[in-house]
Formats: sequence, structure tokens, C-alpha cells
Amino acid sequence: MRARLALLQFPLLFCFGVLVGLSVYGADFGSVSGYLYVVPLLLGPVLLPRLRPGALEWLRRHVRKLAALGVALGAVAYRPLHLGFWDKQSLVQSVAVSGLGLVSVVVGWLAVTQVASHPERTPAPLAGALAIVAVFFFLSRWYPLIPILGVALCLAPAVTLRWDAEDTAVGRHTGRTPFLSALAFYLAAELGQVVWDLGVDSSWGPQVALAFATAAIVAMAWWLAGARVTARALGHPWFVAGAGVAALLIAGAASVATAWQPSFVLHPLRQVLLGLAIGGLIVAVLTRMPGSDAVTGQGVWLWFTIGLAISNVYSMQLEAFPAGRLAFALPAIGAFLWQQSPAAQRHRRELADPA
Repeated sequence: MRARLALLQFPLLFCFGVLVGLSVYGADFGSVSGYLYVVPLLLGPVLLPRLRPGALEWLRRHVRKLAALGVALGAVAYRPLHLGFWDKQSLVQSVAVSGLGLVSVVVGWLAVTQVASHPERTPAPLAGALAIVAVFFFLSRWYPLIPILGVALCLAPAVTLRWDAEDTAVGRHTGRTPFLSALAFYLAAELGQVVWDLGVDSSWGPQVALAFATAAIVAMAWWLAGARVTARALGHPWFVAGAGVAALLIAGAASVATAWQPSFVLHPLRQVLLGLAIGGLIVAVLTRMPGSDAVTGQGVWLWFTIGLAISNVYSMQLEAFPAGRLAFALPAIGAFLWQQSPAAQRHRRELADPA
């Protein structure tokens, strides 16, 4: 579970927590402090996959020290944020939070390679990791910025994790995953709407917690159903597509219901539906990872972050035009249709048999 926590803490806790701070409590992009937050959110997932093997080896050798540094930075960064105080003009705050974010994205990247290299393990630790993420969001009801502290607490077990040196190169040769990335964008855009709707009313915390608790149940159900992660079973296109399409359909039902009745955005049933979809997405991503055609997860998490940000930008327009939220699903639908095209099938065959 330690590796799963390290893998999930960046997209689900750090990105969410920082975007809540910037969107709900204020951002100052007229100064350097505002732009510092963007560095780990966007540049980290873009630049890390392009690092040379030597740089990755250096990071892996020092990953325990980096995780310990992240725990310290998290404590420093969260202390003034404990009761929801967010100083948008504070350079010290932005440096501490952004430093935590850089450690978070690096450790998350290395955790992806760690998880991808051990496909025989069952999804039970994933369910536990998602349940812990849900707890932090439940506590957001009283401490709105506690997901940032959650990043540090999720990094703490990584200090004691045995990091395998030979895993350095895993995940560098990444197959195309436009459908999963577009699906992540869509689900994040839908999940974030309850936060942007309630704003400083932090009752959005238990709502988001319900979604991640449901995702944990999906992961556990996958385990109980006997879908154990083995080297032979991983990466089957039918499983990845099936989990992704199920997630798309379930989220689509929530979108249509919200477009028809905008108050549904606050209904717990909506969060349960989104939790089912997010669980399906994460299962599909982790199922797709192992092997030379591994999806590293970083591209998917990047689009998850972009989905949260975009839904916030257009949240006011969605109040005036509720059906506009259906547009968030169009990239995922388009990516799925492309995935079924002859060109995409030919590409998959080339990856499977380069000769």
C-alpha cells in the first residue's frame, strides 16, 4: 500500500488541495508567488518522462531522502493553512507548497515505476490507499486545506519503502493512452464541480470523500472478483477498454442528470456515480501499466489536473448553461472512437510486434 499511496498522493491530494487554495481562497498571478504553484502542477508531469536514465537513477538512489524532505516541507507548508488561512501574496507559502509539490511529483513518478514492476500484486493495497485519500477529504469539512498535509503523511511511508534500483527504466517507453487521459480530464472536471459550487462552504469535503470511498470499493470488488494482477493478465485491451467505457457511461449518466437538474451537483448519488467511474479509471490505468507498453500514469494525472482547473474556469458559465458540462465528455468520446479506428489498431499491432 505504501507504493500506491506514493503514486496517488500527487494527483488526488496535492493537485486537488492546491487548486482549492488557488480557486476558492485566491490566487495572485500578478506576482512570482502565483506562478510558483504552477511549476509542480504542470511542468513536473511533462518534464519527468523526458529525463535521461542517469537522472532517473540519481533520483531513485535518493528517493528516501526526497520523501523525508517532502514530509518536512509538508509540515512547514501546512502549519499556517490549518484553519483555511491562504495568503495568496505570500512568497514563503508559495515556495513551501511548490517545494512540496516538486517532491510529490518526483516520488509519485518513481512510485509508478515501482508499482509497474510488480504486476503480481493484488489490488487490495489500492483500495486501502483510496480509502486513506477519502479520509483526508472527509476531514476537509473542518480543515479545508488538509489534503496538503495529506501529501506529507502519504510520503512518510515512502521513506521506509524498499525502492528497487532496476525499476528505473520501467515506464519510459509509454504507449499512447489518449482515451484514459481524456477520461481522466472528464472525471476530474465533473468531480470538481461540487467544490466550485460550494466554494468556502467546505461541506464539499465529505462529498469528495464519498467519491473516493466508492472508488476504493470498486478496487476491492475487482480484487474479490478474482481479477488479480498477474503478468499474463495485464494490459489486455478488452479489460482496459471495458473498465474505461463503463466509467465513461456512468459519468455520462451523472452529467446528463446534472444538466437536466443542476441541483443534482450536490446530491450524494452523483458523487457515488463519479466514484464508480474514478474507480474504473484507476483500475484501467494500473492494469495498463506493467510491461514495455506501460502507461506511466503521469500523462493521465496531468489531464486529471487540467480537468479540475478547466472545470473551475467555466464553473460560473455552467450555472447559466447547465448543459454545457456535457462538452467535457467530448474528448473522451472522440478518443474512444479513435481507439477503435483501423489506424489505432495498426499502431497497437506495431507496438506488440515492432519487427
